[in-house]
Amino acid sequence: MRIARRLSHSVLVPLALWLGAAAHAEDTSAYPVRPIKVIVPVGPGAGLDNAARISAEAVEKHLGQRLVLENKPGAGQRIAAALVAKSPSDGYTLLFTTPTPIATAEHFYKKLDYDPARDFAPVAIAVYQPVLLIVRPTLGLRTVAELIARAKADPGKISFGVQGLGGEMHLMLEVLKKQAGINVTAVPYNAAAQAITDLLGDRLDAMFLVIPPIKGHVETGRLLALATLNAKRVAQFPDLPTMSELGLPAMTAAIWFGYLAPAKTPPAVIEKLARAFGKLQSDSALAMRLADMGAELNIVGPTDFAKIIDDDRRRYGRIVSESNLDKLN
Repeated sequence: MRIARRLSHSVLVPLALWLGAAAHAEDTSAYPVRPIKVIVPVGPGAGLDNAARISAEAVEKHLGQRLVLENKPGAGQRIAAALVAKSPSDGYTLLFTTPTPIATAEHFYKKLDYDPARDFAPVAIAVYQPVLLIVRPTLGLRTVAELIARAKADPGKISFGVQGLGGEMHLMLEVLKKQAGINVTAVPYNAAAQAITDLLGDRLDAMFLVIPPIKGHVETGRLLALATLNAKRVAQFPDLPTMSELGLPAMTAAIWFGYLAPAKTPPAVIEKLARAFGKLQSDSALAMRLADMGAELNIVGPTDFAKIIDDDRRRYGRIVSESNLDKLN
């Protein structure tokens, strides 16, 4: 009787484990079977939020499920990153983000509630967002050379907006200061909207900004674009030179917007997501919608995305070190 029970137990336990594993494998192969939540680390209406909504809507037909966006702004995008890092690794919670919480925050803050290098699995870059150097027209400057000359003549007098201390645009300002040998006063902002209001109201002199929120202001002359940090000229402003063309190649940068999953998400799930996003590259309607807001459709898969993150992490870490910036609490 005891032998039979032992035999029964020895057979049933492995059988139960096998059935559980099989059920898990079956769930993975059927993924996704319910809507996918996308955490966006900024508020509604921001450029990142708009790109998230456009790209999420486009990929739904390739996944057969809805992507439901949830805005979690705050703490320089770190709140959203921490939330996704602690989410189940089942592919039903994704982060749509800029490089800030993934590639720059670790170099600027003493403590994070997540590990940028270990807590995420890259899925796909969906969008590249060119950056422009913007000044208020009443500053009386028309070129980058004139801006540099003014900054050298009056050290610290030019106010330069920074959206989020420790973000990629803050660090590119540090590169500009070093490359051009100038001193300007950084003015931190939590959101670009207030900075743009201050530019328009002559309370701020200059700022690096992505195209969507300032496109109309530049086209009407209310704001002046001096150059783009993009590697090539942007289609929306073809007469605008690149910083590299102006002799500042170290100022080349573009902001990527990408999807990441929690670490340990099954490879099969990552692959299925990546394949779906990969199909967007040939979506001309999507490319046109993004171009209208000043962004570029450029799908990058998980392997290359991981390399870009590593390269960015090293680059921004070097900038922080060379700029002698103090870490924040």
